[in-house]
Amino acid sequence: MTETREKRIINGLLVLCLVAGFLCFALIWLPNQLERAGATPRVKTRRTNISSIIDIASPKIVRDARRMRRKSGLIAKFVPERRPVDPFAPKGPPPRKPRGDEFAAAGGAGIAVDDGGEESDLSFDSRLGAQALPDEGNDPDDLAVGDPYGDYTPEGEQLLPPLDSESPSLTVHPQSSLAAGKPATTDSASGRRKRPWLVTPEGFEADVAFWRDIYSRYDNNFVVLHHPRYLDIVYDVVNLRDIERDPRINKIERGHMRKLRVDAKRERIEDILERLATYPDDSTLSSEEARIKGLFSGVSEANKFKRAVRENGVRAQLGQSDKFIVGLKYSNRYLGEIERIFEAYGLPVELTRLIFVESMFNTRARSSAGASGIWQFMRGTGKLYLRINDIYDERNDPIAATHAAAKLLRHNYQKLGNWPLAINAYNAGRGRLQQAVSQLGTRDIGKIIRNFKHRSYGFASRNFFLEFLAAYEVAEHFERYFGDIDFDKPLRYEEISSNYHISIPNVADLARIPVDEIEEINPALSGRTLSGRKLVPAGTRLRMPEGKGEIFLALSARAQKSRKGPVHHVVQRGETLRSIASIYGVTPSSIMQTNRISRNVRRGQTLKIPIGK
Repeated sequence: MTETREKRIINGLLVLCLVAGFLCFALIWLPNQLERAGATPRVKTRRTNISSIIDIASPKIVRDARRMRRKSGLIAKFVPERRPVDPFAPKGPPPRKPRGDEFAAAGGAGIAVDDGGEESDLSFDSRLGAQALPDEGNDPDDLAVGDPYGDYTPEGEQLLPPLDSESPSLTVHPQSSLAAGKPATTDSASGRRKRPWLVTPEGFEADVAFWRDIYSRYDNNFVVLHHPRYLDIVYDVVNLRDIERDPRINKIERGHMRKLRVDAKRERIEDILERLATYPDDSTLSSEEARIKGLFSGVSEANKFKRAVRENGVRAQLGQSDKFIVGLKYSNRYLGEIERIFEAYGLPVELTRLIFVESMFNTRARSSAGASGIWQFMRGTGKLYLRINDIYDERNDPIAATHAAAKLLRHNYQKLGNWPLAINAYNAGRGRLQQAVSQLGTRDIGKIIRNFKHRSYGFASRNFFLEFLAAYEVAEHFERYFGDIDFDKPLRYEEISSNYHISIPNVADLARIPVDEIEEINPALSGRTLSGRKLVPAGTRLRMPEGKGEIFLALSARAQKSRKGPVHHVVQRGETLRSIASIYGVTPSSIMQTNRISRNVRRGQTLKIPIGK
């Protein structure tokens, strides 16, 4: 009985398979055969060779085809380019759719982000400068802006800049007070400083003297081995000059030999401290051991030798005098303008000497912690005041970053009540200094440096204000330490603003201006922008070498890669409507209105950016 039932089920399934097969035959194969035999009408289609419509060899067509290539390798879509038209024609074509060292260095490691992370409510109409940054990876998509050739000038026609472009304007920075021989603060006849906050806190005179020696006495060929808490305890000074001057060694070998010599000296000092921690009889001490023991004569803490080696260690500090001299020479390019900006914000001009602590006026300064520019802004803090994106990073523009630093310092002063705390907060963070004031119940910078304990308030933060006092002293009286300084001339350049989205190398090549010259005076431009992979948005203020602004502006309208019209921006990770608006100099509300969207944007979303004059 069971076998009979199973056979019936199997036979039923077989019948169903046969019926399904017949239906497939009738619906698919049979009509096709009838059509081939002429039994059914056939819709005529015109087969056109795509090469007769567009120029397959065009670089732009090939590039667009590659961008729209599927994973399988098949081309999904071709976007034919428009024919070039006169940009001054009354009615142009409609815009196209968007395409989808082993030794420590003086100075802080940049500005810490405040714990509170509040955003400044101070606005700033920044003027761009520029410098190449290391590329952060290849980005296959350029800034998608309108039709690349929709406004291209017919060959052979000479054009002047568009009427709505801004004509070049000459900018000359004033001479700095240092180069002019005018001290920022005139001390009294008795030597007392008129600004009390510039006076060294009581008990820290030896610390400031230590940093003064680092800035003025020792150069890059000397490494000072010292106690990290008592800076007047200098164990030894390692001379590396013979290694640097040996022509037989290459750079890698030189660095290795420097490290070996410093490490050997450090280990020798640690061994001596270990022996002194056992309190041996003085008669058994060598001359070097007796010398090091004498360095601790003013330290009264228990187990001072044991703590010196086990807890504090032996710190190595690289000399900075050579960098300070270079910084002084270079400072006159920007310092006069920086001083003027600080005066406009109502800030003491003395604060501008912070730059010597942070970067020695090196516009290409980058710290291992991620700080950048002469004011060493961290990315998080910089975004509160500056534009930071793939096109430009205003942390690297000395002028834009100075406005940001002035705002930050002024805000620190308003919250903390005095300049020593405001300066210290520039490195440690405003929130950390507010915590110190609340915990210790004092605004005395000396008491805070000595008594405030926090894992993020380490060596750099505790010494930051003391370094500033030392750098200020050396800068203001540089003749006393270095003799005469041959200062660079103040910067001169022309500022322009084009109504075209331009490729820097493309226009620079036509104008016969080396890109390096543009990079030197525009240190905010990213590596992608300077290489042409990112276009400079219309309306961006650029600096050009004196006498080159007019030709650059004229050729920006003729360059092959120049674009005009609305911009299409693809939202990247971490971008907000406000940050996108800041790139193009428009308001967030105008982007919202143009795209009919809310304030929230998502990664990968394409936005149409309205570009006005």
